[in-house]
Amino acid sequence: MPPLQSSQVQDGQPTTTTTETETDKKLKNKPNDSKLRQQKLPAWQPILTAFTAIPTVFLIGFLFIPIGVVLFVYANKVYEQVIPYDNCGPGLCDVPFQIDESLNERVFFYYQLKNYFQNHRRYVKSRSDRQLAGIDLGDVGECSPYDFAQGTSTKILPCGAIANSMFNDTFQILREDGITPVTWTYEGVVWSVDQDVKFRNPPNSGVEDLCNQFRPYSRPPNWKTDLCRLDPLNANNTGLQNVDFIVWMRTAALPSFRKLYRIMYDGIPQGRYILRIQNNYNISMFNGKKSFVISTTSWAGGKNTFLGIAYIVIGSICVILGCIFTFIHLKFGHSFAEMADVTSGVRAQ
Repeated sequence: MPPLQSSQVQDGQPTTTTTETETDKKLKNKPNDSKLRQQKLPAWQPILTAFTAIPTVFLIGFLFIPIGVVLFVYANKVYEQVIPYDNCGPGLCDVPFQIDESLNERVFFYYQLKNYFQNHRRYVKSRSDRQLAGIDLGDVGECSPYDFAQGTSTKILPCGAIANSMFNDTFQILREDGITPVTWTYEGVVWSVDQDVKFRNPPNSGVEDLCNQFRPYSRPPNWKTDLCRLDPLNANNTGLQNVDFIVWMRTAALPSFRKLYRIMYDGIPQGRYILRIQNNYNISMFNGKKSFVISTTSWAGGKNTFLGIAYIVIGSICVILGCIFTFIHLKFGHSFAEMADVTSGVRAQ
């Protein structure tokens, strides 16, 4: 249908105006006539027959079972000891424990919390990455209600709910005499990119200089220690670059989680020890549980047998299904020759 035309008079001269029809409007929105736009690209789809499906199911089963066995065996080789301390009262608490075998490899020490939901959306957002990176210490944009000290205009550093709820229990392992400490380190607990990029103190000449720079700001309401004195003996491990602070700020995805506390690179000998805990963190408000975990690792990770068991179970199911499919095919199916000879029925007629 040709477009409609109408005549108008402007400045004494007749003009013609073209009006688009509905067909013209639709053609404007028409996609390109290409194979991609019109979904005409060549495609290939395998035809599932007994001669392709059954071997595939068996192959998956025979691959998964040995993989699962290997993962399960190596997971069981990992040493792990969980020491609950829910019953400890506030303050110092000594918990004796025993290591039954000498651990001549790297030993990792974790604290474990249960029924703690760090994955809540508002909780996860309650932080300022610009402030943590040392770019703008006064940036408290996403931190409400932990952005200003109560009843004042003083900004909180570090701001937000994550920092305010920082885990503040401390641990020390002593030998059986209760006097000699076992040496461990925080080196390697966090990634270098964390301390070099994501968490940065302003340039300073030491702890006191850092405290002077943080003085215009208020510490979080739940904190008992100033940010600049998280590790007063080591200027490289205090303030926003404190290892324990960085570990806590990396929120967990599940309500039961472990966070790395310290590492022993030279292992620990067999024997009796005492875990000395400064129990500060209140878990009664959310019915939580606290534990201290001692663990080694393997190439497959920590002591987690679930992955190995899952591989074994899935592999076994595939083998069983393969046997069932094979029986059904042999009992009720057609042979390959019968399926390939498509003209046999025509000749029989």
